[in-house]
Amino acid sequence: MGLELIERATTVLAQTGPEDAYQTALAEASDAWWALAEAPSLAWPERSMPDTDTQEFAEAIAALVMVVAEAILNVASRTTEPADRVACLRAVHHAGNVAAALR
Repeated sequence: MGLELIERATTVLAQTGPEDAYQTALAEASDAWWALAEAPSLAWPERSMPDTDTQEFAEAIAALVMVVAEAILNVASRTTEPADRVACLRAVHHAGNVAAALR
């Protein structure tokens, strides 16, 4: 998810930036990921879900994917590094395919 990417990016900052400059951001990114991981709706179901629940869950995931894709597209429009822009646009393309497959 988007929070996993944020955690990975803040890990790079914490490792390459000035000592202790980004440690708080890294800790908060990790805490955010773990907090979301505890959401009951995202837990592995103990039993099969009814078709209507499955469809609603798929639609919710598709909506989340599109929010993350929009954020990545925003980053792509602001980067000056061509390889970063290409990577972002490829990720947005695949995210769009995920959303389409879920609908």
